[in-house]
Parts: sequence; structure tokens; C-alpha cells
Amino acid sequence: MASLYLHMVAFNIPVPPDYGGVIDVYYKLKALSTAGVRVILHCFEYGRNHSKELEDLCFKVYYYPRKSGLKYLRLSDPYIVATRIAKSMPERLLGDSFPVLFEGLHSTGELTRCVQAKKRTLVRAHNIEHQYYGALARSERNLSKKIFFRTEARKLKRYESVLHKADYILGIAKHETAYFEEKYGNALFVPPFHRFDELSSREGSGDFILFHGNLSVSDNSAAFLSLARKILSKTSYQVVVAGKNPSSSFRKRISPYANIRLVANPSDAELDDLMSHAHINLLYASQSTGIKLKLLHALFAGRHCLVNPAMVYGTGLSELCTVAESDDAMAALLHELMNQAFTKGEILDRKKALKEFSNRAGAEKIIRILS
Repeated sequence: MASLYLHMVAFNIPVPPDYGGVIDVYYKLKALSTAGVRVILHCFEYGRNHSKELEDLCFKVYYYPRKSGLKYLRLSDPYIVATRIAKSMPERLLGDSFPVLFEGLHSTGELTRCVQAKKRTLVRAHNIEHQYYGALARSERNLSKKIFFRTEARKLKRYESVLHKADYILGIAKHETAYFEEKYGNALFVPPFHRFDELSSREGSGDFILFHGNLSVSDNSAAFLSLARKILSKTSYQVVVAGKNPSSSFRKRISPYANIRLVANPSDAELDDLMSHAHINLLYASQSTGIKLKLLHALFAGRHCLVNPAMVYGTGLSELCTVAESDDAMAALLHELMNQAFTKGEILDRKKALKEFSNRAGAEKIIRILS
């Protein structure tokens, strides 16, 4: 059988795979490569180095500088799209008949030209972007950032209609896939790609409650501070909060809580160790966009998952979690779960439910489209 080639246009260099969007890109690329697809990767660079690992993994890798500046804010196209246009990209994309997978609405600047050239086109929808940016605007306190997010949300809502032109939209969550299917009629659910090959959750009981996430993201740090003030500091249980780049303000605000310990910038191995020893993974989302990869991490590697409704909305994973509808419910459920061992039966239920979320299954879905 002839080799299958695929252009992938990524919004950033996906190495290291250390935050939501690039984790999905990197492990998708790895799964497709393992399955025999020869990937020609095009990625925009800003603040990340060229990667020998990517160059070994892919058939070819092209890098393009991401643009920036006020002039791009004045354009009718969203800033996240307008700053990812490269003069040399069309020649490379259009010089063959290979299909093109655009990673996120961000990277679709050349979608129209690829459609005009009769190339098969796929767009990975990482979010319903105008809803995501609208939520960022509502939660942002800095006025200039709030105005940017609000303006970008308006532009993204208008720009989204470009998805009519794609052959397929690959939705990352079931409720978002339904949204794209209703609007554009060409959506397919492909769960997020991640670094877990198999379930490693342990039976029995752990020692503490774990909250993890990127603490430089205001939604995550604000969520934990609220939980700490209202619930966690009032319990007798040990709590670990682990994540990237906590601010000095965050450190200062949790320091009075004797039962809360911060682990800043844990490595994957350190986070896995925390996950394996925790009894409860406490997961909180302020908006129900996409699927949070930290939820998959907790389900593949941790014990009990206690979540708020936004964390599991549209994921199809709520039955594997304990959902707290209010702060009072969360406080009561924390106590209940801390006194409840994690069982072999719960592990078997997870294994069955998470088959659909394996990287191999996701790669096979995409390959069927390409073939």
C-alpha cells in the first residue's frame, strides 16, 4: 500500500508538549507517525526552539515566525489568525495533492487556498473559539486585555464561518462536535490526544487531595484560591496544589493555610508520583470548553476524581467522576470520598470507558478519513 502523506499546520512548535493545545498536537502527530502516516509539519514559532525530536518524527518540518504588532489588531481577521500567515507556506502546501490538517482556527489562514486547489482539508477544533475568548474577557481584570479578548471573540465569531469550506471538523468534545455539526454539517468527534498508553490508577487509599493545573492561567489560580478559602483550609486533610509558574501573589495567599502544600513546576514524573499517591483529584473548571487534559490525566493515573459540572460537561466522562453541584456539596463529598477506598471495580469501569480515548483509536479515525 502506498504511503499516506499529510500536511499538519500547527499554531506553535509542539515540543515540549507542556500545555493543553500542544499536548493534543504532539501526541496526535506521534500517533499518526506510529501508524505509518508521513507527516509534513508546518509550525509557527514564538518563544520555542526548533526541535530535533520533531524533525526525526516527521517526514519534513517547516518553521515560520509568528508575527506580532498593533497593525494586526486593526485587521478584520482575528489576531490569532492574522499573525499566523507566512508567504512561503502556500507554495509548500499546494505543491502536491496531500491532505491538510489545520490545528485550531488559529492556523486556517491558508484553508481557502487549499480548498480552491481541491485538496482534502481537516480542521481540528480545539475550542469554540469565540466562546472561549468571550469567557476570557469576562474573567479578565486587566482592562486592555479584557478589550482585546472581547474584540477577538467578536472577530472569531464572524471568522468561524470559514469552517464551511473544510471537508471535516474534528471536534475535541462531544458537545462542541454537536455544535459544529449543526452549523456546518461536517463534524466528527475525535477525543484529545495525550501521553497515556494505559490506565495506571491504583486500588486502595491515598494520602492527600491533589489540585493540579497551569497556575499562571488566572482561571486556574483563582479557582484554587476560592476553593482554598471556602473549603480546603477548613478541612483536616492534607492538600497539594501543583502546577506551572505560580505567581508570588498566589504563593503569598496560600501561605497562611497550614494544610496546603505547593509543588511548583513539577516534572511529568513528579506529577505522576503525586497522582499515584493522592486519594482525590480535585478538578475545577470555570468554563466548559473542550476537554480538559488534566481530567484525562487524573482518570488514567489517579484515584477518585471530584469535579464541578463545567469540568465534565460534554465529555462523556461524568459517570467516572463524582460531580459536586455546589460548594457545600463539594465539602461534603470531599469528606465522603476521603473515607472511601478506590476499588478494582472502579478501575475496570474506567478501562472500559476510556478505550474510546486512546491515541490509537483517535489516529485510526483520522486515517479512515484520509484514506
